[in-house]
Amino acid sequence: MRTSLQWYTPQEDALTAPYPCGFIGDGITRGVALALPSSIVRAFLPAGLELGEQRVTPPGTHPLVFLFHSFSHCQFSFPTLLPSMNFHEQTVGVPFTFVRSVGPYYFMPKLYLDDRWVLMVGRTWWGFDKELAIVNADDAQYTVTSLAGRPLVSLAGSSGDEYRPIALYPEFEPVRQMLSQPLISESRLAAGPSFTLTDFDRRWNLARVRPLRAVLDVGSSYLRGLDAGHYPSSELGSFELSAPWWLSFPYPPPLASRQASSFTL
Repeated sequence: MRTSLQWYTPQEDALTAPYPCGFIGDGITRGVALALPSSIVRAFLPAGLELGEQRVTPPGTHPLVFLFHSFSHCQFSFPTLLPSMNFHEQTVGVPFTFVRSVGPYYFMPKLYLDDRWVLMVGRTWWGFDKELAIVNADDAQYTVTSLAGRPLVSLAGSSGDEYRPIALYPEFEPVRQMLSQPLISESRLAAGPSFTLTDFDRRWNLARVRPLRAVLDVGSSYLRGLDAGHYPSSELGSFELSAPWWLSFPYPPPLASRQASSFTL
């Protein structure tokens, strides 16, 4: 029985993959979830995607989730000649989104990362709006800067607590539920927008989490419609999550049932 994430490598589960093919890896993720006015969050969604009912933040508001990833041991779940990859990726996400009353899904208006190959694959295969950026990350701060040198977003903070299984950190449960929603992305076609879904499944039975005392700062060039400045944490707080994960290949919304729900519980 595994007692520490550091003993796990994605190759160990290669024969029990939840998908015929996908992308796998390990991740350390720092995050903060904000409660912003619904009118502001709604403006980040493309046509055809709507905010839905949620009970995580107060009425009239909607959660907006900032994730600061450090990914390692990343590779396809089937044999390739590609070496294992390590990279950083920062995302902003809108959970509880729906297409024609079907959902909930997790939409990411923007992703910033520091790997050109992953950017190309993510934009081409998955339809994610990725942008190349400069990322500097250490134990105390994670900063994202544009290639032109403009500050985009940063998260500064640390934790003096030990990692714990998520079952021992009940305050994390609302965030876990949001992060378990299928990702939805948009492809612009001649006939109009088209959506695809992707399952981003953490191995929650191996995941460890700890509270994070952090300060989020957003630059004016980060995301159109989001005011620049300092954002204090909402009642959802900030966290640092350590977990291996699987990323499925995209599939159409009519197949919206979880492909591997038993794998993630």
